[in-house]
Amino acid sequence: MPTPTIRALKRYGPILLAGVLFAMGISALVHLLRPVRPADILAQIHAMPGSALAAALVATAAGYAALVCYDWFGLRFIRHQLPAGVVALGGFLAFAFGNTIGVSAISGGAVRYRLYSAVGLGALEVAAVSAYVAVALGTGLTLVGLAALAVHPHAVASYLPYAAGTIQAIAAGILVVAVAAIGYASVRGRTIRVLRVTLHMPPPRDLAGQIVVTLIDIAAASFALWVLLPAGKPDFATFLAVYSAAIMIGVLSHVPGGVGVFETVVLGVMPAAVPVSEAAAALLLFRLIYYLVPFGLGFLVVALTEARAISNLASRLLRRLPEPVQPVLSALHGLAPSLVAVVACGFGIYLGLVSLVPSMRSNALADGDLVALILTRGGALASGLAGLALVALSFGLAQRRRAAFAASIATLLAGATVALATGFDLENALILAGGAVVLWPFRSAFDQPARQGRPPDVSLD
Repeated sequence: MPTPTIRALKRYGPILLAGVLFAMGISALVHLLRPVRPADILAQIHAMPGSALAAALVATAAGYAALVCYDWFGLRFIRHQLPAGVVALGGFLAFAFGNTIGVSAISGGAVRYRLYSAVGLGALEVAAVSAYVAVALGTGLTLVGLAALAVHPHAVASYLPYAAGTIQAIAAGILVVAVAAIGYASVRGRTIRVLRVTLHMPPPRDLAGQIVVTLIDIAAASFALWVLLPAGKPDFATFLAVYSAAIMIGVLSHVPGGVGVFETVVLGVMPAAVPVSEAAAALLLFRLIYYLVPFGLGFLVVALTEARAISNLASRLLRRLPEPVQPVLSALHGLAPSLVAVVACGFGIYLGLVSLVPSMRSNALADGDLVALILTRGGALASGLAGLALVALSFGLAQRRRAAFAASIATLLAGATVALATGFDLENALILAGGAVVLWPFRSAFDQPARQGRPPDVSLD
């Protein structure tokens, strides 16, 4: 019989390991970026050619179109068909929100449950689809990463403490065993048991389709990053191997989004001719384009459903969508509080970063402008406090508190005012004011009065 210590290790060991790997990744990333100034990264972002940004956006669209196919395969696996529009919308929103929020298997699964249950799927069926998507995606990314190392071990040989031949042999060996086991189980209709989890293999035709989908997803995502990298970067075929290996390591680390781990691998294998600041700027832009842009589009869809009651334009736009999608749109109403809480928390983190790296008027400070000094330092402090307030308010937003919503809007507008007062920072002011405008249509979703006596509980739904 397992002792309490062993049970605790089984329960909390994976979480602890993920935390350790995350800390190690962040530590390595900080070490790599130590000689880089934030101002240099921002300058590189502003200098990024529009053609590169457009190509990255197109590649991101192709990657998410491939990801949606996983939902289709998952529904085939449980022998349940849904209208194409429902699968496309449900799969896109699940990946858009899950990839950005983190722990995609849980957050994306919650989105799928909200949407697919509105068109007749039961809780167990939605759980089966979500589990299928998580396992298929994780397995596919891992196998492609192993194949990349087996074909091109030099891509990460300088980063790992092993010879290229050793990396190639280990990767090829694991790949052959895994593919043989999966293929045999699929052809013979058998199951594979991993620890205490029993995996039922889909038929060979679906496995082949998933391989194609995974390859399209990785090729599109790697191109979205490759096109943003500066001159001196590896050719695309080599970088595809680097990206595949980095994604595989990020998946195996269980760190949400591979944050820190993925960036460390990519920066660690860049040629010496590539400036670290320019590579870091490309990675930051990639995160913004591949994660925040889809999240923003999904958030816009939810915002339109919330604004339907008060806006004729939103109502007309949504009525043009196919009839089978209408129940799914209605189900989006329940996601609004949690999404607004995530967005408010994101703005809070953004304000915190702005307070750490304020836009200082150096010319005025050099001239001894005391007013500019007071405004700049005071504005940084105010931005930090506003950021902390938004993070704290996000807990109340998740509980639909009217007071938390009103305070969040007021904090965003106050932050915009402070940004204008401290050196006429029009860009940050527009971002914060735009956040208040985007959140405003959601006001009807916050119908709970403030709770007295104890802080609100946080709902995961």
